[in-house]
Amino acid sequence: MKLIYLTKYPIREGDTLESVAEKLKIQTEYLKEVHNAKAGFWDKIRRNRFPKHLTEIYVYSDVLQGQSPEKLVQRETGRNLFPVRFYAPKNYGYTFENYEGDLLKSKIHYEVDVVYKKNDFNFKIIEINRRQVYINQKMPDVAIEQLLDKIAQNIFPIALEISNTGEIKGIVNHSEIKKRWIANKEELTHYYKKEQSDTIIKKADQYFNNEKVLLKMLSKNWFFNLFFKPIYGNYPEKKEIQYTAKVPFLSKRLLEYEITQTLKKNYTKSGKLIINHIGKVLENRTINEVLQNKTVLEKDRPNIQIIQSEGNVQYKLNSSDNSIFSIIGTFSTKMNNEKINKIQVEIYQQ
Repeated sequence: MKLIYLTKYPIREGDTLESVAEKLKIQTEYLKEVHNAKAGFWDKIRRNRFPKHLTEIYVYSDVLQGQSPEKLVQRETGRNLFPVRFYAPKNYGYTFENYEGDLLKSKIHYEVDVVYKKNDFNFKIIEINRRQVYINQKMPDVAIEQLLDKIAQNIFPIALEISNTGEIKGIVNHSEIKKRWIANKEELTHYYKKEQSDTIIKKADQYFNNEKVLLKMLSKNWFFNLFFKPIYGNYPEKKEIQYTAKVPFLSKRLLEYEITQTLKKNYTKSGKLIINHIGKVLENRTINEVLQNKTVLEKDRPNIQIIQSEGNVQYKLNSSDNSIFSIIGTFSTKMNNEKINKIQVEIYQQ
């Protein structure tokens, strides 16, 4: 039996992700997936280009011998897709990028630990623990950013009850989160003594004291919104389902999108299931009307530019337990100034 192992391929001047993939006769997404599974956070390939400092990438040894391991195995996926509980933590990296046209306006990244929690009632409970947040590759250094980060830290660890389809049903440890907030609130109030800080802390009170309000706040967070979509269950013969789901519109408000979700018929050779998730916004309002939370009853209004927004998300699942391996999503919105606002989200198992 021939031994296949990870090795390193040197990046030469002028190399791009596409040119290296073509040279090795494999698909660019597979080349990216193999490297990112082994590389450290700063060395991962994002947005289909090599980091400037990168001098070599990880590939499988048989790729260098002229073989292509990315061909689809003729093993079809089933029509029923259910997660298997994993009690050893999985670590995920999360990256959020906000673009105006081609200009990167802001970037947030952090890591989270995800694990199923054993319990006496056979509930599906997943615990999430978030690590340090970085804004534009730096720890929060502005006072308001620091305050928001310290408030958010009170949420973690958070234990969530999950439905059979993968959606959040409730917060199991809400009372513990509430106690953490009460213990830390006074210290934050004394340390941050500005009028704006008081407003933020009062709003945090609403989140931590009411489970439903906290759940709504979580749904506006891109990590929680995408990680807990209803990707599990029964797929019909064509392996395509449609439903509506709320998505963070411009990261500020939740809007309903019409989702078409497709389970690809074959596993990849690397043992991943692929689910493609395409959404279009369902709205008869303008962007300003949504951001101002205005209700508009009249649907047919001539010369009104209603929201034009769509999302494209790809889920890759581990075949061993159907857990999430990676999520890559892009949401594009045409703004009033005709520029395109683009939200790029990546979640990837490390």
